[in-house]
Amino acid sequence: MQQSMRQVLVFLLLLATTIVSAQEMENNNTSSAFFSKEGDFDVSGYLSEAYGFLPVPILITEPAIGYGGGVALVFLHDKFVGRKGASGRNIPSSMSGIILAATENETKIAGAFHLGYYMEDTLRTQTFVMATNVNINFYTPTNRAIFMNLETPIAYQSVKKRVFESDVFLGLSYLYASTELSLNKIADQDITLPTIESTNAALGLIVDYDTRDNVLSPNKGMLFNARVNLFDEKVGSDNDFQKYFLQELLYVPLSSNINLDHRFIFDKIVGEDAPFYMYPAVNMRGVPALRYQGENVALYEAQLSYAFTERWTGVLFGGVARAYGESSALGFAEDLSFSDASTVVSKGLGFRYLIAEKFGLRVGVDIAKSNDDSAFYIQFGTAWMGL
Repeated sequence: MQQSMRQVLVFLLLLATTIVSAQEMENNNTSSAFFSKEGDFDVSGYLSEAYGFLPVPILITEPAIGYGGGVALVFLHDKFVGRKGASGRNIPSSMSGIILAATENETKIAGAFHLGYYMEDTLRTQTFVMATNVNINFYTPTNRAIFMNLETPIAYQSVKKRVFESDVFLGLSYLYASTELSLNKIADQDITLPTIESTNAALGLIVDYDTRDNVLSPNKGMLFNARVNLFDEKVGSDNDFQKYFLQELLYVPLSSNINLDHRFIFDKIVGEDAPFYMYPAVNMRGVPALRYQGENVALYEAQLSYAFTERWTGVLFGGVARAYGESSALGFAEDLSFSDASTVVSKGLGFRYLIAEKFGLRVGVDIAKSNDDSAFYIQFGTAWMGL
């Protein structure tokens, strides 16, 4: 869901290129909606005033499902920026929208969402309703590829409340997913297995701590996410299990033009009833989704960025992760200790362009390589989104 929301916001950039001409800047000595005073392409003015219905091109570059794209229609309930609360913080605009997307391997996604910011940004809500038809390879603990199709209607709702005037949010969430799983091939051999149907529903507990100077393209500060999802029959689930997720993002400026940023993740599942496709998976650039799964996932990434000019920045990044613990799927089982698990390595490079100076917003491209694959990503803001 986080990646989908980042793609939704791409419209703020791509739409600008279709409705403005350079002639506007030539006739003015001040900055316009799409150019800075110096004549550089910059959408700060547009972002400051944008509201209403706007179309959104969506670009998908996930190696596990192939290249693809789609469109969304987004409604901004207020100007994108401009309102300030009593604390002096900017109050983001609430957003609603619908999404349609597909990829080259016939994966299809349709959905609707609402992101709400209320009571001077002391109350935040997230609402998602999606229907997905995903074709993807799942890998067993013994490293055998299983080509599967997942048809899953998903509903998600969260409510978070700021604790007094602090940077801490506490909240609750509810997740409902009804999955129809079809298995078509194991290790390139055609198979016929009955469809597996399962409903997984969870009540979630949320703790967020956020001191980042910029949500979309942070330069300094920290984001800490803690999530506990309790899947239980009492809340509509066929299976009883728990998922725990911890994430810490650190943005550390070493000088005026050099940053060294860090990402730590620990993801854990507990319970024998947990479906194999719900197990934690390594999520890094260059690593296909669901390629490495286990009862536990531990991950560390670092990214070094160097600003060559005010507009252009180069990035180098790398990470290591391990999926370990007990796991089983379709009769394939394994129990790996942390020391015995294989190390997943990801590395790559990219660039960023400062597209909206007023907001410190950067866009660009990353090229990444891992143990088994390589991929490129169009990045809108940080590669480590923490909604």
